[in-house]
Amino acid sequence: MKPTQAFLALAIACAIATLLYLSLDSGMATPPAERLVSLPLLGLAAIFAVSAWAASQSGYSTRVPLFTGLAAGVGIYAIVRVLAW
Repeated sequence: MKPTQAFLALAIACAIATLLYLSLDSGMATPPAERLVSLPLLGLAAIFAVSAWAASQSGYSTRVPLFTGLAAGVGIYAIVRVLAW
């Protein structure tokens, strides 16, 4: 992955993690969600990771940073949520 694509994936991951925090744990819009919500988030992260791999293998390199950022943002947030909350 090129440096610009890596930066884009990192920016997407940060944006997704922020949005998940605001919607699930901040309590601004709804009460905080249960910890079990993190399990489906891990499944979703796995789906995005496979999508990133498939895009890289099929020649759609422009989609790789998007799916990588989504997988990283959702996956890391789910793991931190299970361990920290």
